[in-house]
Amino acid sequence: MKTYNVKEIAEMLNTNPETVRRWIRDKKLDATIESKKGGHIVYESALQTFLRSSPKYAASAKASLAGAAVLSTVMVGGLIAQKLIDTEQLKKVCISNEDVIHYFQGEIQKCLDAIKAKEDTVQQIQKQIETDRLQIAEFQKLIENLSVKKEEME
Repeated sequence: MKTYNVKEIAEMLNTNPETVRRWIRDKKLDATIESKKGGHIVYESALQTFLRSSPKYAASAKASLAGAAVLSTVMVGGLIAQKLIDTEQLKKVCISNEDVIHYFQGEIQKCLDAIKAKEDTVQQIQKQIETDRLQIAEFQKLIENLSVKKEEME
């Protein structure tokens, strides 16, 4: 079975070797140490398992392993998105349409969560604005009362 070292995985996934080591420490990527000098060794099956749980990196690996770009970066409404450009090439590599769909669904959920948080913030700000307006109205009433009393005293 094919094995990879940290440097090979980092190059394949276009990331820093320390990121790969962090995945190993965090138990996201299963690896063994065959020798202290040799460092971590990752079996192909462990890498495939990791890639299935990380579609973002699976796309990079796919391009590396297949030797051709399978994903293309495009601008959509000011946002950067990745779209599949060759479904036949996609079938030859380890990532499935379901993996890509799952990844995009996760991204959609992140956006929905961000929208919800922003809407909550807007509601809080609107409440604060209403409180400030009520405070202004109270101050105006006090000013009017003081002005009336001043006139009465004169």
